[in-house]
Parts: sequence; structure tokens; C-alpha cells
Amino acid sequence: MKAVARFSLAALALGLVAAPASAQLLGLPVVFAPASAGITIGGMFGRGLNDASGKANSAGGMLTYGGGMFQVGAGASYFDFDLAKTISFGGNVGVNLPLGPSLPVKIMIVGGASYASKNGVKNLFIPAGVTFGFNVPSTSVAVTPWVSPQIRYSRVDPGTGTTFSGTDFGGSGGVSIGLPMGVGFDLALDYTNVSGGSPFLVGAGIHYTIKTPGSGAGM
Repeated sequence: MKAVARFSLAALALGLVAAPASAQLLGLPVVFAPASAGITIGGMFGRGLNDASGKANSAGGMLTYGGGMFQVGAGASYFDFDLAKTISFGGNVGVNLPLGPSLPVKIMIVGGASYASKNGVKNLFIPAGVTFGFNVPSTSVAVTPWVSPQIRYSRVDPGTGTTFSGTDFGGSGGVSIGLPMGVGFDLALDYTNVSGGSPFLVGAGIHYTIKTPGSGAGM
């Protein structure tokens, strides 16, 4: 019975091997949005939109620090497999390219990783790419649309002595809205080009940013 459960979990993981996460957290869109300066606490609810994504629900939280030239985050997600609930852990980092302050676009080199293990099935996911963030002129509300093309590496170890891995092209994008009091809202879409079935995910979340001394203007 345990072997059957392990095989079923492995099949699910393989079907979702490229189904990424909020900042790489399993089951959520890969959120490589430009972070506000300071410490941001955020949460997101995600849903798979097609059969390749499993049409499963997920939820996650992320803690992100944004400085003048870089940002780094870490978090966890709860993913609702049909046969077993799974928790993943992950993190990400982004480095801003030195562009002119008057330009309406920010460019970041981004990368991250997530890991999940359930009943002997281990799932590793590593996306890396570039984020383009766009500044929308506003007097009080910060509106930042962003898009991020990525290369995505996935590896599944079902615990049978044979591992499965692959590298695919994917991307995510969305919009982040920040209010003057620090509260903000996020919307993200995610797609991975996988032969035989391409996962498509959507996520919606809320965040709160705590400004820290010396955090600079951020993005």
C-alpha cells in the first residue's frame, strides 16, 4: 500500500514538475516582483487553471527584504495534492541592474529554489531569469506591473532509485499595488512550456511593508 501511495505521489509530482510557486513555493506562481524597500510580509492563495496544473489549491507566505540594489526572500507553501497534502520551502534573490533613476523600468537578475518531500517523494524546483518592472506614475498609490521570463529546472526523486529531471522555458507576470500605509495587493499568472501539458497558474495575495532605516528607495 505504501508503494502504491509513493508511486501515485510521484506521478502527481511529475505531472506538476514544472508547476512552480510564490517565489518558487510549490503550487503557487513564481513571484519575482520587484520588492519595496524594507521588510515585506506577504501571503498568497493560488489555483491551477488547467488539467496540467492539477487544478489544485495552494497557499503560502513569504518574508522579503528589499534594499537599494538587491532583494532576498524566504517562505513556505501548503499544496493540496489529491492524495496527500504537501508543504514546500523556498527562497529567492534578485539583483537590480544599475540603470538610470529617470528610466520608467527596473531590470533584475532573479533566481530561486523550492523543495518538498512527502512519503519518500522529493521535489526540487529551480527557476532563474530576468524581471522587468515598470513604474506607473501615481501621486500616492504605487502600481508596479512586472513580467519575468525564466529557465526552470525540475527534479523529482520518487524514492525508487530512479530520478526524473528536466529544464523548460516558463514565465510569470503580474501587478503589485502598494498603498501609502504599507498595505499592498498582488496578482500573478504563471506558465511553463512543458511537452504534453503546460501548467497554468493564478495567484492573488496581500502584503504589508515595514520601512527600515537605510533601506533606500528600493524599486
